Amino acid sequence: MKFKAIEFKTEHQAIEHAEASGGHAIRINEKNLVVTSTEEERLIENGVSFAYLADRNGTIVTIPVNA
Repeated sequence: MKFKAIEFKTEHQAIEHAEASGGHAIRINEKNLVVTSTEEERLIENGVSFAYLADRNGTIVTIPVNA
């Protein structure tokens, strides 16, 4: 499935960009990405496995979706 995203080198960069832009930081196939809410919904609806990225007091956590 094709979707629009911005790729980042690190998880922290993706999270920071998502927080600043209102997007969602996710990880798919070892890539750190930021997607819009629309793209996030498309991924979920199409059963694509991914994980949300979040920073909890300096520790990166992942929350699996469609795993």
